[in-house]
Amino acid sequence: MSLAALNSPPLVALTGLGIGANLSLIDQFALTSPWNVVRIANLVSYGINFMSVQRPGRLDGQASEGGELAPRSGKTLVAPAGWAFAIWGPIFLGEMVGVVAPFFIKESAPVVEVLRQTSGPFIAAQIFQSLWCAAFRPKYKGWSMFVSTGFLSATAYSLSRAHAVFAANSDKYSNLEYGIFFLPMALHFGWTSAASLVNLNGSVSMQEGQSTKVIKYVGHLSVLAASALGIYLAKERNAPVYAGVIAWALAAVADGMKKRLDSVDDSDKKKKKASVSVNLDGAKTQYLLSKTGSMINALGAAFVAGSMSASSKAVPKF
Repeated sequence: MSLAALNSPPLVALTGLGIGANLSLIDQFALTSPWNVVRIANLVSYGINFMSVQRPGRLDGQASEGGELAPRSGKTLVAPAGWAFAIWGPIFLGEMVGVVAPFFIKESAPVVEVLRQTSGPFIAAQIFQSLWCAAFRPKYKGWSMFVSTGFLSATAYSLSRAHAVFAANSDKYSNLEYGIFFLPMALHFGWTSAASLVNLNGSVSMQEGQSTKVIKYVGHLSVLAASALGIYLAKERNAPVYAGVIAWALAAVADGMKKRLDSVDDSDKKKKKASVSVNLDGAKTQYLLSKTGSMINALGAAFVAGSMSASSKAVPKF
């Protein structure tokens, strides 16, 4: 039986619910198992996710092919410009280093205590993202499209749990260890937070007969929520990296809306407004909200990083 045959919405959704119901057991496994077992589990979960991402046919391919999710010609108002997805390179490369490096440190190292606490959420995040790769496909139609939104949100939630741990235990690792083990997770957390909203808006916009008014309001609220979350976590957790990633994502959304607006000439604007595939309703407001949110988060990230440097006379870690 092929993997495609096993990929049914009910089965995949139930698998995700089962993982979610056992997060505490995954955490306990990482805290109590032999260190070698934990290291191998991190490596294996990363490998599963990496291989899942490589399988073609996901809906995000539409963004590069001018489909319904495309910045220039689509329906959704949360459609980042293509350059935004370059962040996956540092995330995957960084997490690859992060799951290999523990094999070269002793279990007695202070950072191991933090790694054990973050390993459970990290493993869960890798599994949830693998399930997202299965769910973000054309066979998921109608309301089943929101299954992928749930998985990406679960990925961000799991990474948030890991982020909370290493943000609260900065005295147990060096700046170098932060860069190796935790910076990639911080990037991943920020990007999946934004990507969850991208996914949500894509699912909303692709519902049959969806009104542009609903798409518009969901898009505007998503940008406002991302902007507020970036600033809130930057302040509460001393997390300039998170706010910086949100700034990056919102700048990409603003660029996507600018491309959409610029692609419409005055002479054929009315015609394209009536198009089924191109949505201009609220695009200008979305551009302004995204650009403003990006600037606020960039300034917030710089302020928090500067405050941390001034108080500790060290390179900020979060």
